[in-house]
Amino acid sequence: MKILVTGSEGMIGRALVADLRSAGHEVRTFDRAAQRRDAPGEHIPGDLRDIYAVRQAAHGMEAIAHLGAIPGDRPQGSDDVLAVNVQGTWNVLMAAVEAGVERVVAFSSINALGCVGGHRPAQYLPIDDAYPRHPFTPYQLSKHLVEETCQMFSRKHGLITVCLRPVGVHTGDYAVSLRSVPDALRADGEKEGYWAYVDVRDVCDATLRALTVEGIEHAAFLLSAEDTTQEALTASLVASYWPETPWKAPGREAWLADNPYRTLMDCTQAKQVLGWTPRHSWRTPSNESASRMEQG
Repeated sequence: MKILVTGSEGMIGRALVADLRSAGHEVRTFDRAAQRRDAPGEHIPGDLRDIYAVRQAAHGMEAIAHLGAIPGDRPQGSDDVLAVNVQGTWNVLMAAVEAGVERVVAFSSINALGCVGGHRPAQYLPIDDAYPRHPFTPYQLSKHLVEETCQMFSRKHGLITVCLRPVGVHTGDYAVSLRSVPDALRADGEKEGYWAYVDVRDVCDATLRALTVEGIEHAAFLLSAEDTTQEALTASLVASYWPETPWKAPGREAWLADNPYRTLMDCTQAKQVLGWTPRHSWRTPSNESASRMEQG
């Protein structure tokens, strides 16, 4: 399959491009940054806000993995965040329709739901894909609008769109970085994200599945590891930080019965529709020495 990857020079983008090529796909890359000297394949440098550059990149492609975005709020203002993330996504989708591209896998975020970041506590646990969205920041709003725009293009043009909602994405030996901070400090500092994380390899696996899954027109999927970032039991974390938060059926005991460290993110929909299962955990660290994280 001929696949365009936007945001190809980011952390997730580099890993995804390598996996796509290993799987036998023909990949064209698009990013504001120039292509690395050692990277193979065709690369188009450009800005997502430039519809002409995006059209050039989409021409002749069969699918698009759209990762290009500003990955968080900016202290100096929201103009760039909304312009790049929302207008940029509109340009990608419009170019896809014009070029006859059949499918776009767009990277959204857990932030699209608005329940992370400490602005308002979650209405229930575990958090799932049906969670009512209430974005609070420009970045959260931009990801919510990415999903709404994708759905609109699916309804109007028949373009297949899949939105992925990863939590904080880690790569490398993140067990080392997690254990470098006392558990109590990490628990407090990460409570606004409900101690969720996901390995970049699992994100890439979900993306490859989203590029080929059949039977959907538009859908959005949370992506999280099966466990939390904490050494403490999940029940203990909830009792300390979110004791008043309601639990959806069948309840906390059932949710934690098979895994006392289980995540508070419910990825059932990704498992059922994509056939995806996260396979990597910081509790079984890799041999890689570096560790990076990209906001979900």
